[in-house]
Amino acid sequence: MKKKKVTALLLSCIMVLGMFAACGSESTDKDSTSTDSTAAGSEEIPVDSDNSMEGNASVDAKEVDYSEHETFTYWLYSTTNDYYASYSDNPVVQYLNEKFNVTLAFEQPVSGTEQDSLSLMFGTGEYTDVINLQQYTGSIAQLYEDGILVDIAEYLDYMPNLKNLIETDEDFARSIYDDEGRILGLIDYGLSDTVTWGGLVYRRDILDTMTGGNIAFPSGNDTPTTIEDWDYMLPLYKEYFENSGMMEYAPLIIPANGIFYYGELQSGFDCYHYYYAEDDKVKYGITEDGFYNYLAKLNEWYEAGYIYKDFASRTSDPFYVPNTALTYGGAAGIWYGTQGQLADQMSMAGLEFDVQPLSTPLDTENGASGKDVVFRATSRYGFGGAGVTTVCENIPKLLSVLDYLYSVEGGRLRSYGLTAEQIPADYTIYDSMGLEDGSYWFEGDKFMWNPNTAPGGGTVEQKNFCGYRMSGLGMNDDLYLLKDYLAEADEVWTAYDSVSTKTLLPDALSYPANEESTMKNNDVSLTDYINATVPKFIMGTMELNESTWEEFKGQITAYGIEENLRIQQEAYDRYLSR
Repeated sequence: MKKKKVTALLLSCIMVLGMFAACGSESTDKDSTSTDSTAAGSEEIPVDSDNSMEGNASVDAKEVDYSEHETFTYWLYSTTNDYYASYSDNPVVQYLNEKFNVTLAFEQPVSGTEQDSLSLMFGTGEYTDVINLQQYTGSIAQLYEDGILVDIAEYLDYMPNLKNLIETDEDFARSIYDDEGRILGLIDYGLSDTVTWGGLVYRRDILDTMTGGNIAFPSGNDTPTTIEDWDYMLPLYKEYFENSGMMEYAPLIIPANGIFYYGELQSGFDCYHYYYAEDDKVKYGITEDGFYNYLAKLNEWYEAGYIYKDFASRTSDPFYVPNTALTYGGAAGIWYGTQGQLADQMSMAGLEFDVQPLSTPLDTENGASGKDVVFRATSRYGFGGAGVTTVCENIPKLLSVLDYLYSVEGGRLRSYGLTAEQIPADYTIYDSMGLEDGSYWFEGDKFMWNPNTAPGGGTVEQKNFCGYRMSGLGMNDDLYLLKDYLAEADEVWTAYDSVSTKTLLPDALSYPANEESTMKNNDVSLTDYINATVPKFIMGTMELNESTWEEFKGQITAYGIEENLRIQQEAYDRYLSR
C-alpha cells in the first residue's frame, strides 16, 4: 500500500477504549436512495415528508477530478466481525470506491495491538493518508507542529457539506476547531442526541422466580433504584444460582479494573473516576469521599460472594461484553448490557430470559441523589476523529470523498448501510446475509428498516453494514426506538440526565502541545496506578481504611493530578469562550 516516509519524533502512544457510537438514524434526500423494494415484516419509521435537512450542501465547492483512479490509505483501530476480514471490505467503503473511482485501503492492527501499531507508525514515519485518532492519546497539536497532520480548515472549499454544517451550527464549529482555529481531525455531526446503546441490566425473571412474582424493592419502586435495592437483589441471585447447582456464577459482573466505563455504578455514590465539570469547575472524582464508599460497598459484596471471584483477571473482556460464558449461560444477575440483550433477546431453548435496564443505583444512605450522577451525553459532536497526514498526495480529492459522508445522502449511507440499488454488483455479502433488498428502503415518505438489520431486533449486526467508523453525518434521532423496550431502556439509562449537575468534559477541548503531552503522560501513570489498586481494595488484598485511603490519594497527587486539573480547567475555560 502507498506510504511515504516523513521524519518525525518518536511519539509515545497508549491505547484507550473507544466510546461507541450508534449507527443511528434519520432520513433525507430520497432522489438517489429511494427504492421500491419491499420485504415482509419490515420495520416502519415515519420521516419528514420532504426527506430533507435544511441547508445541507448549500455551499459552493471547488471542483475535483475523479477521472484518474487513486488509492488512499487509512489507519483504523481493529473492528473484528464475522462478516468480512478487513474494513476495506465494508459495503459502504466498497460503494465509496465505486462512486468516486478511488480505493480506500484500510490498515487495521490485530485487536489489542493498536498501541504498538501507532507507536511503530509514528516511530518510523511511515504514515497512512488518514489516521483515526480515536485511540491516540499523545498530543494532536504536536502531530501538526511536527508536520504530520494537515489543517483541514485550509481545504474546506473542497468540503461543501462539512463547511455548511460549520457555518450554520455554532456549537459544531466550536467543537471541530481547536483553540488556534485549526481543524486537525474530522469528527461526527449528530442530527440529534444519540440514543443510549447500553447500560446496566438485570435478570428480572430470576427475581420473579425467587419471590414468586412478589418482588419487593426496599425503595418501594417497581424497579431497583438504590444501593439498598441492590443489597436486596444480590443475595436472591446468589441463592438462585447455588440452588441451580452452578459452580461458576456472578450475581454482579464488574470490569477487571473495578470501574464501570461510563460511571454507571460509581456515580451513584456521588463520585466519578475521571474528569468532569460541575458549575464550570473541573474536578477529578476518584479521590472524593464517595469513591471510598463505593470501594467499601464493593468489598462487602465481593466478600459475600456476589462478585465473580476472578473478575480482576478478565482484562481482555470489553466492558460491554463481560464474561459471556456467564451472561449468555444464564449464570449472571447484573452486568453492563447492550440493546441487543434486552427483554427476551437472550432467551434460548429451555431458558427464558427477561433482561431489564437498570438506572444508576443511588447510595441514599450516604446522601447521594440523582443530581450527583454524571451526565454522560455531553455533545452531539465529536466521536472518532480522522486526521489527514501530509503524505497524502491529493488532499483535495481525499477530503472531497470524505465530505460526501457529511451530506444527507452520505449520512444515510454511513448510518444505515446500502439500499438495493447501491449494492455493488460483485459484492456478495449482502445476498449471503439476506439483505438483497438493502439495509433499508422507502415506501413513499416512510423509512423502512430491513427486518434483518433493524437495530434491537435484527438477525444481522447493522453496525457492520453501515459506515459509522468513518466520521460524518449521523442520522441518530429516533430510529433506534423500534421496540417499546428500547425506548424504555433509553429512558432508564438516562434517568438522571435532566437533574444532574455534573457533566463529562467535551471531546473538543484542545491544549498546547507541551501541556497536552504532560497531562497525558500523567494520565498514563494515574490510570496504571488506579487500575492496579482499585481491584486490590475490592478483593481485600489491600485493606481499605483511613490510612490506606490517604496513601491512595497521596499517590494520585504525586502522579500529577493537580497539574492535570489546572491544564483541564484552562482548556475548558478556553472552550467555553470560543
